[in-house]
Amino acid sequence: MRFVPRLILSVALLAGALGGAAAQASQPAVWMWADDSDFRRGNLEGLALHPTMGLSTAPKLERTELDAEFVHCWVRDGSKMWLGTGLAGKVLQVEAGKVKEIAKLDAPMVASLALDGQGGVFAGLVGSGEVVRISSDGKVEKLVKLESSHVWALVKKGGTLFAATGPGGKVYAIDIAAKTAKLWAETATDHVLTLVDGGDALYAGTADSALLVRIDGEKSARAIAAFPGAEVRSLVRSGKAWYAAVNGGQTAAPLASLKGNPERAAAAAAGKPAAATKTAKDSQAKGKGAIWRRTDDGLVTRMYVSPEGMLSDIAVVGNKVAAGAARGGRVVIGDEFGDVQTLFDVPEEEILGLEVNAKGPLTLLTGKGAALYTVGTGSGESMFTSEVLSETGLALWGRAEVVGEGDLQIETRSGFTDPPGDTWSPWLAVKNNQVQSPAANFLQVRVRLASPASRLTELRVYRQVANRAPQVTKIDAAVNKAKGNVALSWTAEDADGDNMAFVVTYRPRGGKQWLNLHDRYYDKRQMELTPSDMPDGWYEVKVEVSDLPSNGPKFAKATARYSKPFLVDRSRPELTAQVLGRQLTGLATDGLSRIVRVEVSLDGEPAMLAAARDGVMDALQEGFELELPAAVEKGAHTVLVTAFDDAGNSGAIRVLVNQ
Repeated sequence: MRFVPRLILSVALLAGALGGAAAQASQPAVWMWADDSDFRRGNLEGLALHPTMGLSTAPKLERTELDAEFVHCWVRDGSKMWLGTGLAGKVLQVEAGKVKEIAKLDAPMVASLALDGQGGVFAGLVGSGEVVRISSDGKVEKLVKLESSHVWALVKKGGTLFAATGPGGKVYAIDIAAKTAKLWAETATDHVLTLVDGGDALYAGTADSALLVRIDGEKSARAIAAFPGAEVRSLVRSGKAWYAAVNGGQTAAPLASLKGNPERAAAAAAGKPAAATKTAKDSQAKGKGAIWRRTDDGLVTRMYVSPEGMLSDIAVVGNKVAAGAARGGRVVIGDEFGDVQTLFDVPEEEILGLEVNAKGPLTLLTGKGAALYTVGTGSGESMFTSEVLSETGLALWGRAEVVGEGDLQIETRSGFTDPPGDTWSPWLAVKNNQVQSPAANFLQVRVRLASPASRLTELRVYRQVANRAPQVTKIDAAVNKAKGNVALSWTAEDADGDNMAFVVTYRPRGGKQWLNLHDRYYDKRQMELTPSDMPDGWYEVKVEVSDLPSNGPKFAKATARYSKPFLVDRSRPELTAQVLGRQLTGLATDGLSRIVRVEVSLDGEPAMLAAARDGVMDALQEGFELELPAAVEKGAHTVLVTAFDDAGNSGAIRVLVNQ
């Protein structure tokens, strides 16, 4: 989504996007959706997203609920689909829209399936390293237990079943009849995640090193491609090339430690879940995923980068590769030029299985939670729902406009919480291009594509933040002793980011008239005053702040802050003193500040503190006394007396003794 500012004095939109910055109070602004990266941040219910042509209606999806957290693997046998699930290791069978639980295994996940040729399947388990055989009527027969604990993929060739495993990155050959297994190949990686029969050899995709490995025979494995990433999650052969879904960051290995969640939120009832089940935070792409191609001449090229994060299952459709996004609940398809379309967006967060034909996807299998979607004909309800849009303050909503074709219906809702809740306003239709939702901090907009021919290529929503008054947060005053000047400084803030101007005045404490310190709005946050501006005395300063520079006279707001009374005292204390015998007595006087200390030094020796005659030095005039050392009674001496006031000023006199 783009943000484009508009000056209040101009009717033209400024060119260029400025990201998601908040609008200044004086600057009405517009949220704009104009390309695929903008629309991708929202939910695309029943919509396909083209990188340049915007949103259009997608084929209708028929949803079948599955009692599982996710579907990890699948295999088709005619009209039937076998599904392996987690987090409770189940094997399900789906036929004609009906779901049947065939077996429930003692494993957190069924990681791999292969047809046994007799109406049943072989299943590889996570955690135990077991491979079992499951008949069509649900009978479970243990085939072998492998040394590796996770069986990620299975391939049947004749009477041998090959198993891709981890940790250890090994491939085993299982004699189905004898129920025995032997090590067939080692890949020097952590996991072999995918295994495909290429006709001339077996081909494996690995993790944590993302390799394409050719296995020609027993103990004959060699890497034929290395990809930049952490894993090869899916591998497909088409024509004279191999296509690989390569992910960076998180690998499949953590799936091995998953445990069942008995409190999993129930999936939606039969039929399609409510729109916008995912929030913008849920659907943010996580991790990195890309489609790579390795041709038979050894050339490795990247086809496209997934805009939806990590990829799971892939399939070739013509000259393009379709992929399920492991984060975001979307199916994408891209070509060798890097152009990527989003074909489907479902409420579940993950597309983990993808079945296609020559025209495109046929079946989608999901995780968080598990469901099976069948791609039908025609189109269902098609709705774009934006992410939650936020402002820094109370925002007034303006126009909402669309660019596109067909019947496009705009609705909005607003509120003060993210994510939306019961306290938000209801969805309200835009009337005459004007948003009807009440002013708030957050807004959501949705556009219904009400006809199969509808297309949405651009969406704009205008808003303006209600102006908030700026605030002066602190005022400081300090006297520069060297120059005798008074340094004033202050801090201020504006929640809308508006430019601020100041008026600074002062008055003697208790006075009624405020005196100007300048002749116009002041744009700095400090000033220095000379003794002629501010003679000695007690003062108060008032700093008024206005956002006039950003808002103009009609909409500007101003506030003022008063300083605490402060003393400007540049004068030194005055002293009188005398010495009689060993006794020093004297009087210290100051016109504005209290005398707080008197120091006495005899002949340059370290100073001694004199005592107040009344016991406490706390007045403008203080008598003081001190008994000097006995040496003062003989010979000539000089006594230096220094008095200090509480403004930091000092005054001194010398008293000559016996001179």
